[in-house]
Amino acid sequence: METELNYNQEKKDRREWAIMQIFRSSYQAFPLGKIEKSERPDFLIHNAKKGLIGIELTELKYEREDKKFNLRAHEDFLTEVMEGAQAIFEAKCDFKLVVDVHFATEFGPELSMSFCEKDNTLMKQGLIEVIAKIVMDNTPEATGVKYKIDRTSKYGDMNLPTKIESIYIHNATGRLEEGLWYAGISTKVKPLSIASISQRLMAKNLKLPFYNHACKETWLVIIQNSFLMSSSYDPHTAREALKHSYKSDFDRVFVFERSEGGVTLLRTKRYTE
Repeated sequence: METELNYNQEKKDRREWAIMQIFRSSYQAFPLGKIEKSERPDFLIHNAKKGLIGIELTELKYEREDKKFNLRAHEDFLTEVMEGAQAIFEAKCDFKLVVDVHFATEFGPELSMSFCEKDNTLMKQGLIEVIAKIVMDNTPEATGVKYKIDRTSKYGDMNLPTKIESIYIHNATGRLEEGLWYAGISTKVKPLSIASISQRLMAKNLKLPFYNHACKETWLVIIQNSFLMSSSYDPHTAREALKHSYKSDFDRVFVFERSEGGVTLLRTKRYTE
């Protein structure tokens, strides 16, 4: 049990490091200084001018205690798919990639968990192999270059399986020590809205007093988990959410759309104001 917990924590730490690297390269005003992995908040930046800056990462998704949207088994299934595809690719190529696979709305937990163990294993292996092949056939040669493979592209229209809508491929060689391969949960992603952001801010604000008190500033980065593929995505609601003014005791609050690398600094006021 302890070995499993340590392994899961190691995977979580690696993933957070990779996301932090992407956020740093996407946000032009990111402060200079050494980045240190921490707890409460997730990262510490030693900046010569401002002092210690804390950064907490959080994802906009349904909480696990909400049993209607409990995605643990489905997420584990997709994690194994992405890790398998990454292993095949990296055994043949030295590039460090950020790969984000958006699955079709029909491919939800009910489908991936409804097969018998043998069929489930075959479907998983099939997805692993096809994702690895698509990425190898569409790898950007230069660092910083991004490709999007979907049904509007010639390759995607002919080669994407029905369960996959699009694949984002970003060459981060030299910028990341390890590649980051992950899957967007298409149908059960919490939509970007004023209510969903406010709920996340409220939950994180309750934990803020327990963070490192040596921090001169504490930032919150809300990672938007592939909301563009959500069946309930509303562009008007999303735009309004990014323009809204929120209550928060964090010094800065960002929404970071990890597939496109978009960063929005939200307008916030402290609860005491």
